[in-house]
Amino acid sequence: MRHTFQHLVIVTFLAGLSWLGNAQAQTVATDPVGAISLTFKGSSDTFVSLPFHRPVALETQVQSISGNVVTVSAAANLTASQFAPAVDGQPTNYLQFTTGNRQGMFYTITSNDGTTITLDPNGDVGLSGNVSSGDTFQVIPYWTLNTLFPNGQGVNGSPGTSPSSRNSVILFPDNVTPGINLSAASSYYYFNGTTNGGVGWRKVGGSVQTITNDFVLYPDNCYIVRNSIPGDTQSVLVGAVPMTTFATPLSTRGNNTSQDIFIGFAIPSTTTLAGSNLVGSGAFVGSPSTSPSLRNDQLLVFDNTTPTINRSAFATYYYYNGTNNGGPGWRQVSGNVSVIHDSDPIFQPGNGFIIRKKATPTPQPLIWTAVPTYLATP
Repeated sequence: MRHTFQHLVIVTFLAGLSWLGNAQAQTVATDPVGAISLTFKGSSDTFVSLPFHRPVALETQVQSISGNVVTVSAAANLTASQFAPAVDGQPTNYLQFTTGNRQGMFYTITSNDGTTITLDPNGDVGLSGNVSSGDTFQVIPYWTLNTLFPNGQGVNGSPGTSPSSRNSVILFPDNVTPGINLSAASSYYYFNGTTNGGVGWRKVGGSVQTITNDFVLYPDNCYIVRNSIPGDTQSVLVGAVPMTTFATPLSTRGNNTSQDIFIGFAIPSTTTLAGSNLVGSGAFVGSPSTSPSLRNDQLLVFDNTTPTINRSAFATYYYYNGTNNGGPGWRQVSGNVSVIHDSDPIFQPGNGFIIRKKATPTPQPLIWTAVPTYLATP
């Protein structure tokens, strides 16, 4: 059985349009522009991801790399602290490699001077060994609460700061704690009142006078938009179409502990289970049996069309790599074990997912890579 998840309304690639960039000697990418309309059901949770990125600020080549410091091509003509002015304690830009062994991987920029960019490797101990002279990269600003939902557009504003007054809340996943069925690490609401410093985004549990418009959303995460009152809301996201491989590490976070990873599949085109390359990349561990006790990694899929709070998975999939019941292929938990779901178009632009990694003796980061269907396979 094929499933469709209709909070996605439209996806449009506007080929031929480009972002206006710095007129100096820097190279600025002219990736095509895309638009997506997302519907957030009233009195409901919606799992959402970001299929487009913000306008590229710089595109150039690696001259050399030492540890986590990238020396860039002289033509880049950098200005000190151009890409790393922290705003409200939040990072502002990331570097994403577009060729080479780390193609698709992104890293927060912590500082830069006239010739180098310093990255937060975020646990990637093999960074310098997998980046070579001539590899290309883009510098891209992070989406923030107020660039994704400018002035609260797309969500219900909250007239007060008390819990009962919060009409919409954005829940951010816990990317640190080992385990499954994790509670949100933090959540935010848009205050549209006039007290406590006026309108702006606020953190639940934080100071009501601290505006958090610049809180960052990472491109490979998914988020939950919770509308606490009836009535759907909509957000139209316009951004640049990713023109490189999607890549993100999948790992457990504790010894002998299964792990839920909230994933945003940042590709703005429908992708099947087989086309996702989850198994082919080696990041998703197949199961030798269809027996529940012998299943390894699982993919949890959510149907955003039915209004509900604290949404459970609509369907769960695993990859069977045995020879019985029709042989290797994707299977659905609670489904017929002989039915292969490889061609199911599960990955819809703008949807969010959970990958549940089975426990390993120690954390083993594995990189999931996938080439968008609109790009030629390398």
